[in-house]
Amino acid sequence: MASAFGLRLRRLREAKKLTLQQVADAVGCTKAYIWELEMKDGQRPSAERIQAIAKVLGVTMEDVMGEPIAQVPQASPEDVSFFREYAGMTDEEKDRYRQALKIMFPDKGESGG
Repeated sequence: MASAFGLRLRRLREAKKLTLQQVADAVGCTKAYIWELEMKDGQRPSAERIQAIAKVLGVTMEDVMGEPIAQVPQASPEDVSFFREYAGMTDEEKDRYRQALKIMFPDKGESGG
C-alpha cells in the first residue's frame, strides 16, 4: 500500500507527465526503485535522492516530502470550495487560470512565496 509520500510523489510525477523510467534515468536509479517509492509503504530515500527527484519534478524537497502538519494553514470553507472547482478544471483551463494569476500577481512566487 502506498504511503502519503508515495501518493504525493506519484501525483507530482504524473503532473509533469513523466514516466517512472524518465524519472529513474534523470535521478540515476532504477525504474523499480521509483515504483517502490511510489507504491510501497516505509520507503526511506536519502536526502540526496529526494533532492534529485525534486529537481527533476521542478518542485522543492518540501513539496516532495510534504509540509509538517503544524505548518499547513487551516483551509476555510471558501478555500475548499475554490480548490474543488480548480481540481475539476481541464488542464487547459488550469493553465489559463495560472497564467491569469501570474498577470494579476507578478511578484507572487518570485521569492518562493
